[in-house]
Amino acid sequence: MSSEDKKIQKELTTEEKSMILTEINKVLNSGFRILGFDGGMAFPHYPYYSYFNASDKELRRYSIGIFTIWLGYWNTGCSFRFTKQSELYKYIKALVEYQEGIEKDFPVLFNYIVSFLIELTENYGYAEETHMKPYIINIVKEDFLNKKSYYGEKYRNRINFIEFLKELKVEDYDKPYE
Repeated sequence: MSSEDKKIQKELTTEEKSMILTEINKVLNSGFRILGFDGGMAFPHYPYYSYFNASDKELRRYSIGIFTIWLGYWNTGCSFRFTKQSELYKYIKALVEYQEGIEKDFPVLFNYIVSFLIELTENYGYAEETHMKPYIINIVKEDFLNKKSYYGEKYRNRINFIEFLKELKVEDYDKPYE
């Protein structure tokens, strides 16, 4: 992660962090649990990759969760968040840098990330403008997926969506929509 990105993380005030968490929580609890990866719900725009290693676990959880959701939207063809591949590059580099901590602290989110990245790099069949650039595919495969030999086998299939919602601490994750 660049020094500029680390600077962004350090300059986050308690008020800013609270605002980010409140906005994210509002979106997660306003229909994501029902619509899932087909909903395309909009999240506030922040450099969430800067918080993949934050000391605040809630901020880390939501930052990693939003990246996972954006990959899910992309994978389902619902929406394409990464119109700038340079931004996707920053997320992937942060993922590579902090993958062991993410896998340990958020195993369900990590499962979804790996599963989505496998699918997005192997057989993605949508419009050319939404394909990953070859250099990003190379980073995903060489620096992330191939780093641990068991990733492909262990994480190819996603864990139940309810578990995903529980790990994100979505309210009423197991209740039907009313």
